[in-house]
Amino acid sequence: MEMKRILFPTDFSENSEYAFLYALAFARDFGSELYLLHVVYFPPQMPEFDIGRVLDGLVKRAERNLKKLMQKTAETQVSFHPEVRVGAEYQEITKLAEKEKIDLIVMGTHGRTGLAHAFLGSVAERVVRYAPCPVLTVKPPQGKGVKPKKKR
Repeated sequence: MEMKRILFPTDFSENSEYAFLYALAFARDFGSELYLLHVVYFPPQMPEFDIGRVLDGLVKRAERNLKKLMQKTAETQVSFHPEVRVGAEYQEITKLAEKEKIDLIVMGTHGRTGLAHAFLGSVAERVVRYAPCPVLTVKPPQGKGVKPKKKR
């Protein structure tokens, strides 16, 4: 099995940070290119008004955060492809996966259940349902406030 391209969508949460360790390890072990994606959520049914400056600010902040993520791992021999998109998260993730012929998507989950899950839905669940490739969802370690161990 070849994994030339791995996609890591991130919302910059602690859960995503933990999943990033998996994406990075797979990319390193398989010699894969690692696509980093952040989607600035903008629902298509939003009323028309000028929020361009707000979106520009969110996109610029996301680009800085992706750059920081890559700088944390500069010692690795992984080729990164950072991208920020605006839209509905699961749609933009699956579109990029299709466009770039991604072999694996690695993403974190928030682990919501019950009413929270029913009302908020799950980006990861929708990505699993609509992605053109396998999706590895990474659940954070048990316990609140647990941070992933970082390699030194």
